[in-house]
This record gives sequence, structure tokens and C-alpha cells, in this order.
Amino acid sequence: MDQPGVEQRRDFWTSYQPGFRATRAEVGTEAFFREVERERYALEPHIPEIVRFADWRGRDVLEAGCGIGTDGAQFAQAGARYTGIDFSRTALDLARRRFEIDGLAGAFLQGSVTELPVPNSSFDLVYSNGVIHHVPGTEQAVREFRRVLRPGGTALVMVYHRDSFNYRFTILLLRRSLVAVLALPGAVRAVSALTGESPDVLEGHRRLLGEHGLRYLRDRQLFLSHNTDGPGNPLSKVYGRPDVRRLFEEFADVRTAVRFLNLRIYPGGRRLAGSPPARRLERRWGWHLYVRATR
Repeated sequence: MDQPGVEQRRDFWTSYQPGFRATRAEVGTEAFFREVERERYALEPHIPEIVRFADWRGRDVLEAGCGIGTDGAQFAQAGARYTGIDFSRTALDLARRRFEIDGLAGAFLQGSVTELPVPNSSFDLVYSNGVIHHVPGTEQAVREFRRVLRPGGTALVMVYHRDSFNYRFTILLLRRSLVAVLALPGAVRAVSALTGESPDVLEGHRRLLGEHGLRYLRDRQLFLSHNTDGPGNPLSKVYGRPDVRRLFEEFADVRTAVRFLNLRIYPGGRRLAGSPPARRLERRWGWHLYVRATR
């Protein structure tokens, strides 16, 4: 599949930000931010565990791909000197609004994760959660993270995990099967009732099936991109542990951890995902692959 251009990616991430589907509150209101935050950490309770926001008190933190500032607010509340970078003006405007509502200090810059607009060796932590697997220049982004870190600084990065239950079974088998039936009359309503997926999202997949035909189901890269963050997403990639060790090979120490089974489309899946057996399984088969690399 052709690599998407920056404008195509900016258009998608301007109209869609993680959290937009978490609430019906008016975008930019206090209720909106509170509900997005509540939903984020209820669905992904591993984030505070992995990131340990309080550890970065009094230190310089750069979030590469800050989105609407949900995690950024946690850093700032914990006392970090926080800078957020994103190429979406919509995201930056909302992140600034979030900080304003909570009376938090932070700096925000528009820019790309592959060309960070900050000096060399200026941060103790570069944090990037679910961003660099959406850009063609993932390797360049990692080089930029290393460039802006001080010696001994940390890059903490999440990418989608190839060897996960979500990729190997849910996306490649279950979602393919469900999308294949969407052309049938009444299928959108039935699949929505079964999985809890929004009818608008399913209509998006139905349109893609009509546009691409069977190629939509057969082209693994095409199908993956539209079945992670929603139809219309220009690019998503998946990585295994050996892949990320190669990506971060210029760093002095590289450690990995896996979390988040992502069972949300299964009946009772969210409750099951929070159970003790699932929390153990997610450490092997989780969808989120975290890299902690020391410069």
C-alpha cells in the first residue's frame, strides 16, 4: 500500500482524536475532558503503572504526539516541566484548553515526531503513546527521540504489538469475518448490537468494502490500518519485541513490557479484561507493546 502523505494523516487526526468516542459531552468542555480521562484510565489502567507519572516531578518531559493532553495533564499535575508536541492544531487547541481548565503549566508546540522542534539534549523523558506506528518515518522518530534526550534520559514509547491476541485473532480473523458480512441487509445493526461497535464506524467499514472489494479483506496492511483507530485511518503498523529492539538499538538499554488485551468488542469483554486471569495474560498477548529505552 502506498505510504500516506502528511496531509492525509493530518486530516484524519484532526477530525479524530483518541477520546472523541468516549463521551457525548461537548468537545472542549470540562465535562468532555473529565469523561475522556475517566474512560481512558478505566479501559487502560496499566498506563499509570507503566508511566509512573510521579517519578517525573521536577524533570523535563516531552510528549511526542500529545493529542488532547490527557496524559500530559497527569505529568503536569505530578510536577513535571511538561512540553507537548503534535502536528494536529485541533489536538493542540484542546490540550491547551485542558491545561487552562485545570490551571496547569505546560508548553505546546506544533510539529512532527520525525522533526521535533526542540534542541538537542533538552529532556529527561520523551514519552510517546500510540503515535510512531502511525507515521511512515518510525525509524526517524526514534532517532529524534534519542537526539533530544539528555545522556541517561529515557524514551518511553508504546507501539501496537504484532504477537497479540488483538492482532492475531481479533483483527485478522474476527474483524475480517464481521466486515465481510456488512454488505448484507441489516448487517450493520446486527453487528453493532453484537459487538457494541458504533453503527457509524461499521458504516465506514461497509463503504471501504464497497470501495476496495475483496482487496479490503485480503490486503493485510490496508485492513490493519482501518481496524485499529477506525475507518479512514491512513496508516497503522505492528511490531514484535525483536523489531523494537532493532528500532532502539542505538540506546544503551532497552526493555519491553506488554499490556492491554483489548476485548472491548466481545460481550462482557471489558469486565473480563479487568479480571486477574486476563491481567496475567495481557503480559504476553497484550495489544500495547511498551519500550523503555535509556540513552
